[in-house]
Amino acid sequence: EMTLPMPVATKGGSIGLNPRVALSHELLGNPSAKELAQIIVSIGLAQNFAALKALVSTGIQQGHMKLQAKSLALLAGASESEVAPLVE
Repeated sequence: EMTLPMPVATKGGSIGLNPRVALSHELLGNPSAKELAQIIVSIGLAQNFAALKALVSTGIQQGHMKLQAKSLALLAGASESEVAPLVE
């Protein structure tokens, strides 16, 4: 188990001032501060898992390798029209 202090509130602040925040809070079923903190942490964890998946799969690697290939082709003197077939 891991704990991290994170102040979360469901009263005051932007909830009463910003209509989008109020709508989001309502769409979540008007959670308590503890429930809202759990939702926030769950979303953060899901984002971290998505980032890890992208790092270890072809997503980011493939895009990065295409950028490297394009830079190398341009450095070697290829024209813009020659770069696309080289990068694929």
